[in-house]
Amino acid sequence: MPLTAADREILKLMQQDATITLNELAHRTGLSPSSAQRRLQKLRDDKVILRDVSIVDPKKVGASVSMLVEVELERDRPELLPPFLRWVTETPEVQEAWGTSGRGDYTLVIMAQSVEHFDTLADRMMERNANIRKFTTSVVLKTLKRTLAVTVE
Repeated sequence: MPLTAADREILKLMQQDATITLNELAHRTGLSPSSAQRRLQKLRDDKVILRDVSIVDPKKVGASVSMLVEVELERDRPELLPPFLRWVTETPEVQEAWGTSGRGDYTLVIMAQSVEHFDTLADRMMERNANIRKFTTSVVLKTLKRTLAVTVE
């Protein structure tokens, strides 16, 4: 589906604040409320907008330690990959996960309550995933930017 200028503006506004009212969205895009609603629904139906979520301050809910974990797997044991992928998707502390090139095979962003909590999580990761050759962890000292917004041009 080719995006129109109005669609792109809707996407920009929704990424800034998904609680914007339909009337405000229409006003800021120059559309009628019914047209803005139809376009917004089409963007959702076409899976351009995947979902609307609330962004929670991790520190206010006790997740005060962020870790970047680089995981290297045993390449000669591909049959052991599905349990690792399942562990990643089922572990709520794993915020993001990417298959990567370079030193490791996967990079995980993990939010933990404490270093001790992360240590327990890392032990569980190793126990349940026999194909992890090694992992390295970097503790995030300062968050400079955090966003899931996609550039819409």
